[in-house]
Amino acid sequence: MMDKDHSPQHDHLQKKHALEEREVNEVREFLKQHGKLIGAGVLAAVVAVFAAKLYEQNKASRLVKAEQMMMSAQSPQDLESVVNQYGSTPSAPTALLDLAKILFNNGNATEARTQYERFLKQYKNHEMRPVAELGLVYCSEADGDFNGAAAQFAAFAKNHAGSYLQPQAILGVARCMEQAGRIDEARIVLEDFLAENAGTASAGAAESALKTLNETSRKK
Repeated sequence: MMDKDHSPQHDHLQKKHALEEREVNEVREFLKQHGKLIGAGVLAAVVAVFAAKLYEQNKASRLVKAEQMMMSAQSPQDLESVVNQYGSTPSAPTALLDLAKILFNNGNATEARTQYERFLKQYKNHEMRPVAELGLVYCSEADGDFNGAAAQFAAFAKNHAGSYLQPQAILGVARCMEQAGRIDEARIVLEDFLAENAGTASAGAAESALKTLNETSRKK
């Protein structure tokens, strides 16, 4: 499910954690040897440094553990554990989106919707919010609300013009229109998309969709 290879970020976190742990041990050893010999003011400063180092060490440890847990996740339950135990780490939002996607791919659109909504509530300013927003539209499509989903896909495409997700949304508009029986409208959406995006990576998917649409309409 997850890529088991260590990422550059993972290696950096481990090195940082090891360095901070060594520094904390050095401060602890210094206090053990010289705590009785130095003045109260200096001792307080050293203790403050020690406390700060210990805090950073614990923080780095949590980051490493969260990433390790996410990378080794083998089930939705594993991803849920990352979110519940390490919700304040960078790994948690990614784990939550992975969880929602897996649930959706397994045919559980209702629970996937719950997790996408959970993401939007817990991570209001996260850069990956558009992924969760688009995921909710896919859930509407899976629920059979094709006209509603078409409108939602169109709104997303308008609000995220230029985004790498916009082509997916436009293709979603056409797909939902087709499923709602709005064949002519779906064809116009695809033809307009191809006229504006000829030669792009997403043009192939649009061409395939248009070909299928035309073949289907001829059979009717």
